Amino acid sequence: TTVRRLCDQHVVARAGSRRLSSSSCVSCPTSTSSSSRQQLKPRVASSSTLRARPRGGFRAHRRTLTTASGAPASFDYTALVASVGEIKALATPAKVDVVVQPDAHTLVLGMRTANGKCALRVSWHPQVANVALSAQPPRIGKEEQLSFGEAANGLLRGKVLLDADAHQAWERVCKLSFGDRPGGEVSHELLCEIMGRHSNAFILDALAGNEVLACGYQVGEKQTSVRRLAIGYEYAPPPAAPGIDPTSVSNWQEFRDLLVQVAETMKDDSERAIDRCLVRAFRGVSPALAKTLVRGARVADGILVSDASDGNYEAIYAEFELWVHSVETKNMKDVVWCEEFGQLLLHASSAGIALPPPAEDLSAAGGPIGALFGAVYGEAGEEDVFSRERARILQSVRLSLKKLASKEAAFRKQLDAARGHEKLQEQADALMAYSYNYKPGAISLEAQDFTTGEPVMIAVDADKGPVGTAEALYKKTRKLRRTADAIEPLMEQAASEVEYLSQVEFSVLEVQEFKSRDDLLFIEEVGAELVDGGFMKPVGKGAEAKIRDKANVKKGSKPKSGKQARKQEMMSAIRVYTAPSGKEVYVGRNSRGNEAVSLHFGQDQDVWFHVRGAPGAHVILRNQPGQTASDEDLQFAANLASFHSKMRSDGKVNVSYTSPKYVRKPTGARLGMVTIDRESVIVARPDDVATIAQSD
Repeated sequence: TTVRRLCDQHVVARAGSRRLSSSSCVSCPTSTSSSSRQQLKPRVASSSTLRARPRGGFRAHRRTLTTASGAPASFDYTALVASVGEIKALATPAKVDVVVQPDAHTLVLGMRTANGKCALRVSWHPQVANVALSAQPPRIGKEEQLSFGEAANGLLRGKVLLDADAHQAWERVCKLSFGDRPGGEVSHELLCEIMGRHSNAFILDALAGNEVLACGYQVGEKQTSVRRLAIGYEYAPPPAAPGIDPTSVSNWQEFRDLLVQVAETMKDDSERAIDRCLVRAFRGVSPALAKTLVRGARVADGILVSDASDGNYEAIYAEFELWVHSVETKNMKDVVWCEEFGQLLLHASSAGIALPPPAEDLSAAGGPIGALFGAVYGEAGEEDVFSRERARILQSVRLSLKKLASKEAAFRKQLDAARGHEKLQEQADALMAYSYNYKPGAISLEAQDFTTGEPVMIAVDADKGPVGTAEALYKKTRKLRRTADAIEPLMEQAASEVEYLSQVEFSVLEVQEFKSRDDLLFIEEVGAELVDGGFMKPVGKGAEAKIRDKANVKKGSKPKSGKQARKQEMMSAIRVYTAPSGKEVYVGRNSRGNEAVSLHFGQDQDVWFHVRGAPGAHVILRNQPGQTASDEDLQFAANLASFHSKMRSDGKVNVSYTSPKYVRKPTGARLGMVTIDRESVIVARPDDVATIAQSD
């Protein structure tokens, strides 16, 4: 919403929840020459206006920090230059103490400088990507750390931030350089590409040809025809943005002629506005910046190229020149924030208010630019956490319901079979009562039904005779009776769990979007409840160890030892999935897990899988003795084997499968290395299980 208000006496500008007043209205339309316009002194915002907002006030606060159209504030090339300039001035050199990933699109680096603690936020969020100094990183438990944050902490912890700069002129790519000591050689680079939904972050090995060591997300050959961005590949910069270099025009006449040429290519009059043509004509000019430059030149908003006078073009070009010069020289003395359009400027302008100088203590919210963007974007991560946890809970609940449905069907089948024990009991009683009618060698015996009195023929095992056959029937009857007694409470428990999970699913589905921190707290409470109930696993580093500890150590008991402890240790290196029929699929996480899958857990009735001709995980589809795997289960397990392999990016992959009895380890082979004596081949599609596998 528009937050600058005009009146006869002064302007009220909102930054955060505070109000600032100036003695006169500088936004009232007046005729000002270029020279006097350059001498305008912008209003100055106090540091209190940039104070980080309290938790829980995200949505209300964020509405005051969006543009008139409701879109998030712009973090364009100008904002990038300003932010990296502040980082370079206030936080280099700085030693990295810790790197955490509080949500799916954000890294926060906790650092120490000679003047004290500071922090750096790197966000590749699709709507609000930015890089800026920030408040200290949140405390993240090992089990909550996401994979990129874990890798970044391992690579950058203990390193020194040496430099911060824009990676390319007029492109929104930030480069942060790290080394072992101040003034030393750059060993790693952290790049953040701020390009809307294509935003991403990378950690590069500067000593090995900029090889990608870790990234926010990987982009394979199937996803793009421009460049592949994946771990192990050399980093390639993004293609240049459309438009020309802003420094290529030398006077207002060339500036005007270029805008006229651009306007001639537009079809609609609305697209022929000067601000829209500026965006198309020059690199580094965002829509918010173009509107701010026109406003700063005291020209009417939305004026068309054809309606502008030479004086208008001269005034806009003068403002444009100030912008180009301030960005090239990285001027940090006159930083101005135009809140109406959500735009940062590096030159004095009547379109906004000046930011305060940096505070002595940077640990609270960073510098003024970092504090500003922290206020604008700070809570975007909570929406990501909400969406991710909600999706994970729904997936876990639905998977549990599917497994329970399969379990109930199996129980029902066993119960139906067990309910025939009364008939078997009657047959055994009849055999004992009428055994005197049996003729040696006969396979049946004539008896009378105890209920109707009618004659009936009862089968007899000729080798056992009527008494031996009756004893076998009594034994089977007792077994079926025990089965029925055991199955019935299990059926009741399964029905109770289905009812509980159905209720949980309904309550989660009702909360469809993030509106406040209460929604996030609700989702987190539901997740913790499901983890405690055993329906969902904790995620992140240390989660498997936490599960193992919980399984091994109970209140008042000692840790398991021997075979049980060894099994628990092996399972910590194995992923467990559920096939469509409800059967378990074991996938090795590493060499130890692969050896456990192939040589310790695999039984003759199971099915073993491995991608052909490439490194990959060992996979087994578990079967009960006497069972055979369905085609659907075989395809699912093969898809997992192809996904957890180096052939993941291929559309179709050949996967070998066989019985574990044909899998052996050669003498002297390394951990996880096996050979197979027989094999069949199935065509797998890794994309079919990408969602399931990536959520593990």
